[in-house]
Amino acid sequence: MAGGNALEEPEVDAGFEFAFDNDAFSDKLLRIEVFGSSADAASREEADGAYGTHPHVSPVFVRQIGQIGDNEKSSDSSRIMMGTPILRVNTVNVNSAILAAKSPFFFKLFSNGMKESDQRQTTLRINDSEENAFMEVIRFMYSGKLTPTTEPTLLVDILMAADKFEVVSCMKLCAALAEAAKKFLAERYKEFLSTKFQDELMRIPLAGIVAILSRNHLVVASEEAVYDFVLRWADCQYPNSEERPKILGSRLLPLVPIMRAMKNVITINQPSYKLYINLERERCSRLFLSGSEYCRQFRFMGHLFVLSAHCNMDSSNSFGLLLEMPVEDKELVRRTIDYKFEANTRPTLEFDTKYESTCTIGSREDVRCKDLFSVPWTNFIADDSPFFIDDILHLRIHLKIVY
Repeated sequence: MAGGNALEEPEVDAGFEFAFDNDAFSDKLLRIEVFGSSADAASREEADGAYGTHPHVSPVFVRQIGQIGDNEKSSDSSRIMMGTPILRVNTVNVNSAILAAKSPFFFKLFSNGMKESDQRQTTLRINDSEENAFMEVIRFMYSGKLTPTTEPTLLVDILMAADKFEVVSCMKLCAALAEAAKKFLAERYKEFLSTKFQDELMRIPLAGIVAILSRNHLVVASEEAVYDFVLRWADCQYPNSEERPKILGSRLLPLVPIMRAMKNVITINQPSYKLYINLERERCSRLFLSGSEYCRQFRFMGHLFVLSAHCNMDSSNSFGLLLEMPVEDKELVRRTIDYKFEANTRPTLEFDTKYESTCTIGSREDVRCKDLFSVPWTNFIADDSPFFIDDILHLRIHLKIVY
């Protein structure tokens, strides 16, 4: 049995592999009941108050033989058990001293001062999605190491399981391995957005994309291309319209070079404002292949806006503008605004209104004009196009609060 300072996470020498699941060196039988996702949801619903609602971590049901007794059906724990099908049951012989020395969770479990601490069998209930990770954590407490062939996705699960069962030394090792994996990803995809990596990149999870974007010197055609990729990746990985903006705003966009260069976002506190945007012909030409180009980010009367230009791939193709209003955590006043998309064209050299409408900011509705100039793409980008003055497209966004 571990001593009183076990909660300070003393290190156990790696060399107890021989004792893992060995009855001769074990004083406890760990009975692991594995249940499915539906049971996981039911268990989380019962235990929200104590454990929160983390999407990947289920609460732990613990029972030692003799603990519940005849009134089992009336206990809170049994209510978690009722109606939750068990997929399988695994048993592992464990040494309580080894587990208690590595984990405050098991230290408390095996030294709670109750008579049940002397019982040989202890039952844990875990979700099937965390079964492999949990077994890796148990093995780690005996050996001090992880299986050499551990996959990156399993590594994340192990880290979460180690956190859940308070195995700090395992968490530290997982973090170190995760850091090595991040460096590998950053090196492999240093030629970011290369054609040969497009399919791979779209399948990489959030942690991998963050690692790649955190690299100091990405090899890219343009900073705008990185921004456009991040938007496409987020659309693919996070189809939920409420979750996606939060991931973009908190995890991804701060890592995009062009967004980092714009830390001083334009702040507009006037109820009526005209914002000028200039786009080079070369940037507009790239739209035909990339589909979109980042233009400007600004804050109007407290609300964040992101403007981008698009080549809309319909029957004729056309130049368009998209004014996005990302969802933010803070509560802001909903306002109605009139907006106009304007352009300076030849021969008048004056700004003309090309598109206008009214919208409600704070309603999570983006403003989109798919065909700003009402001409096919070939006419818009042609050398004699009236929309470019000295190879510059001059645009203006006029925003006005409606009281």
